[in-house]
Amino acid sequence: MNSTLNLADLGRRVRAARLARRLTLEEVVSRTDFTVSWLSKIENGLLAPSLEGLVRLAEVLECGVDDLVAGLSAAPRFVVARYGESPKKSARNGRSGMTAEPLADAWQRRAMEPVMLSISGTGNRKSPDHHDGERFLHVVEGELKIIYGDELIVLATGDSVYLDASLPHALFPGSRGEARVLSVSFEPDRNGGAGRLTRSRVSGKGNAKSAARGKA
Repeated sequence: MNSTLNLADLGRRVRAARLARRLTLEEVVSRTDFTVSWLSKIENGLLAPSLEGLVRLAEVLECGVDDLVAGLSAAPRFVVARYGESPKKSARNGRSGMTAEPLADAWQRRAMEPVMLSISGTGNRKSPDHHDGERFLHVVEGELKIIYGDELIVLATGDSVYLDASLPHALFPGSRGEARVLSVSFEPDRNGGAGRLTRSRVSGKGNAKSAARGKA
């Protein structure tokens, strides 16, 4: 299917067609080779079906393919990520100690990359992150330590930091347990976004130290 298809609206149309015929998810998939998980992701705007899959789905729902996709080439106004439905995957470069759960994969050509990170062990100390743009980190659970240039930033549950992402930064838990961290990265080149903040505004020692709670 077209990568710019509005998946959120497609999902709402599929669900409306199914409910109009008083069919459950299980009843629809029993007539196809689909799975409940596949159909649920379609209805929640998390998956773009193949043309073959869309044709078969339209047949089961007793509607035309055009009824499902007409006028959906515009970008969606929102996408929903249901808790536990986004597949977790190893963070960039397949390094150990960090897994990432994407939170906006259904939004095509997005300028921001929100993910839920689960960080354990040494985190990404051997392969620090860096990219043009900015990054926001919020600790949902546990304690997070960040080696940011030559500084150490320590964040407890509920703490946040906003930083210039072009400077290499390593993330690792501040205790033996796991840290869960919401990470939102902005890369100006992803979708023609505005230029990033200059390093002098966000990475000066005074700003970083104000976020630090202690040294290792």
